[in-house]
Amino acid sequence: MPRTSQGKYVTQASQVFQEGDNFWHAGKYDEARSCYEKSAGLYDEKNDVEGEAFALSRLGELELSLENYEASAKALNASIELVKNFIDGQNTYGDALIKLSKVQAADGNTTGAIATIHRAQEVLSAIDNLDLLGDAYDHEAYIYLMLNKEKDALQAYRKAADLFEQDHNSLKEASTLRAIARIEMKNKNYDVAHDLLEKCRNLYRENGDLLGEASALSAIGCLRYIIRDIANARKALMKSVYLYGKVSHHFAEAESLLYLARVEAYDREQGDFDRARAHYKRSIELFDFLGNEDMKKAVLDEYYNFLNRIMAN
Repeated sequence: MPRTSQGKYVTQASQVFQEGDNFWHAGKYDEARSCYEKSAGLYDEKNDVEGEAFALSRLGELELSLENYEASAKALNASIELVKNFIDGQNTYGDALIKLSKVQAADGNTTGAIATIHRAQEVLSAIDNLDLLGDAYDHEAYIYLMLNKEKDALQAYRKAADLFEQDHNSLKEASTLRAIARIEMKNKNYDVAHDLLEKCRNLYRENGDLLGEASALSAIGCLRYIIRDIANARKALMKSVYLYGKVSHHFAEAESLLYLARVEAYDREQGDFDRARAHYKRSIELFDFLGNEDMKKAVLDEYYNFLNRIMAN
């Protein structure tokens, strides 16, 4: 990968590579593309095989983000050819294979995507790169979900979570556990899903990731509502709303307020209709502030249905 010393890029090729990253982050995609291509050429002039492959891999990643699948596959295949037999470039080789599998999946070639991701797993397992191997299994699970093969997806997700745990990458582990919990909730395995979400929440909290913790709490609240544990649903969703507000994620805050309104609107014995009104109104205000007319209308309709229901009783 691009050479650095004390966090600074030390060659012309690596400096041009960094310029490419800067342009990409600024949304200047043509300039980023030109920099990555120039960087790959400069690495080639210095016979730096891995540097050239890394630049081409990043170019492929950029093209994938722009949904230029043919251009992305071309750059990634060029990267793969450079390092597939290069002993010191196996990390780059495995990473490029993961990206190529993502291109194939996005382009509808799921058969090719599965074959490529299995190839990536072989490469990364051989060099014991737990982090990238976890990424490979995570992507394999995504492909299986595309194919409606939930059992295979769960198996791949569990391998990914185990690898991330072994690598002490708790944020990736938490994200994978969240994905597993979604499937378990869909399959009505609520106890399993709840335990996964609690672990997920703890991992986010340990990392100080307020957004991740809020997301886990929102899921816990929804799960508790499904099983009609209204008190604990309220508790989790109130914490979720607070954390989303703290990080100013207004869309997610509005969604959690909607879920909280549903909890309070459940019935008069366990809920609180005055609080339900307040939560509905705040959710509507936030969606209005965000200019999301579709969600604003949907919540308004639900709010009016709630009012009609309680007035009829």
